[in-house]
Amino acid sequence: MYRRILLAIDATPAEENRSAVARTEQIGRLTGATVYVLHFARAHIVPGDIIAGSHFGVLSADDDAEAADRQAVQRLVDNLAAAGVDAHGEMLSATEHDMAEVILQRAGERNVDLIVLGHQHHRGAGNLFRSSVAERVIRRHPPCSILLARPPQASGGE
Repeated sequence: MYRRILLAIDATPAEENRSAVARTEQIGRLTGATVYVLHFARAHIVPGDIIAGSHFGVLSADDDAEAADRQAVQRLVDNLAAAGVDAHGEMLSATEHDMAEVILQRAGERNVDLIVLGHQHHRGAGNLFRSSVAERVIRRHPPCSILLARPPQASGGE
């Protein structure tokens, strides 16, 4: 059924990814699939990133977003491996406009059977002039299944 799964998520907001990661882990364990975790780092810097704060653009190791992202991806891969899933992680840099194309490119290169998209890839879908990453992936009709993880449940009641 599923031998290779591409999990495209934002590694940092764990609450938003919980559904995608949990489903990928379950499917990976059930099918013995290899999971390829794909995380996108910011591809460009906006002026506020350079001039905001007292650091004046000089970052310490604690402020290094790329290092924090790498650590988050590593933890995710380690957690999947601890659950018995063969997992590999990758961090890429792409603009939001290019993410769908990169996801599809990596899916093709890895010959995946399933693409799992975290909830954040569907954000902005209500924007009249811009489609979400998930919508752009789906519109390309890739030769594999696509799972769009549901968003986190709102707290305070069912």
